[in-house]
Amino acid sequence: MSILNVNKINPVGSGSTITIAGIASVTSNVLVGDSNLHSTGIEVTNINSLGGSVKFGGDVGIAGTLTYEDVTHIDSVGVITARDGLRVTGIATVGSLEIADGTTTISKHAVGVGTTTTAGRNAGVSTATGTIIYNSNFNALQVYTGSVWNIISTKSANFGVNYLVIGGGGGGGGSFRGGGGGAGALRTNWNNESQGGGTSSASTKTISIGTAYAIGIGTGGTGVLHTQGNDGGASTFDDIVSKGGGGGGRYNTTDGTEDGRTSADPGGGSGGGGGGGQNTSGRGFGAASGTYGHNGGDGSANSSQQCGGGGGGAGGSGHAGGNSGTAGDGGLKLANTITGSSVDYAGGAGGGNYEGGNTTIGGGAGAAAGGRGSGTNGPNASIANRGSGGGGAGAGTGGTGSTGVVILRFSNNYTASVTGGVTSSSASVGNDTVLTITATTDASQTVTFL
Repeated sequence: MSILNVNKINPVGSGSTITIAGIASVTSNVLVGDSNLHSTGIEVTNINSLGGSVKFGGDVGIAGTLTYEDVTHIDSVGVITARDGLRVTGIATVGSLEIADGTTTISKHAVGVGTTTTAGRNAGVSTATGTIIYNSNFNALQVYTGSVWNIISTKSANFGVNYLVIGGGGGGGGSFRGGGGGAGALRTNWNNESQGGGTSSASTKTISIGTAYAIGIGTGGTGVLHTQGNDGGASTFDDIVSKGGGGGGRYNTTDGTEDGRTSADPGGGSGGGGGGGQNTSGRGFGAASGTYGHNGGDGSANSSQQCGGGGGGAGGSGHAGGNSGTAGDGGLKLANTITGSSVDYAGGAGGGNYEGGNTTIGGGAGAAAGGRGSGTNGPNASIANRGSGGGGAGAGTGGTGSTGVVILRFSNNYTASVTGGVTSSSASVGNDTVLTITATTDASQTVTFL
């Protein structure tokens, strides 16, 4: 083999190029841009091997494919194809990464696991435990546990909740022949069941995960000697407000306290019964109800009947005072099945009675009967958290109504947490959770769903 030592190659003519056809091997350095080799154009049509280093002072353009191994640094404006895998040991900054043989993608704020079918899922030779796919046959994410594919439960950020919200029952009227306390407002959207006052079931209430919703339980109204009973307190779930029932009126006066107390809208419940009188001028009138209750009954108008009117209930109006039949009885309760069984709520209390007046009864759900006879106070409502009225006094202090309640029913895909100061319990009914809230210490209490 001959060796040709050339100190300098000049092109022939101005602007000509040097063409070197077929360089089999270059074992020493080729330096471009140095004083040792100067040309306005060098064209090499076939270099089989460069044994040493090649340095380019400027940019290099590759018209075809550049194939090379064990690269430390790559800066490419086009597509890079790594035939035997790509290993990154440091931080890789990638605008978006897409797997070529599927629909899996990774971007800054999301990972797309890709979509397949049951047939495509099962076509693989083997599947690693923990593999996650989206199966279009089920419209669901699935994870492989090593032996089976399980569906991953997902939940919407917004979902519907069913509720039953009842205000506290009103207290019975004091003195003789006091009117019965009215029931608290009964509001619900459960199972198309009626609300108090004959109002149709409410629509679905939408809840957002992570939002705190106000809750409050209305107390029962207390009875008072020689005047009207106090109204029950309002129960609250977010914007669902159920006011307490109206207190019953007192006996035989003309200053307005002989009338039952109203439970006005918005969110009003049942009115209290009027107190009995010696004549028409001294008898009390039953109070008007709000949307979610019924009116209280009027008190008797003469001394021979001596009976207060019954408080209104969620299921019916209180009866006017008298001396026979249903006179002075409380308005009927209303049943609801949100807990999984039928439970009665929000009955009106009976009016107090004396001598010739009818012995009254409450309208159910623990609503009190009226007190009877001289020195007899009105009985208290007997079942807590039913929103029923306290009984009118026979001759003394009216009875106290029962506290209200908030009951929430929702899918067991979600959980609920309440703040301190809330008394509650939960139960599983089918695929739902039933959360029953029976007491709150102040107006700042909340429930949050996750």
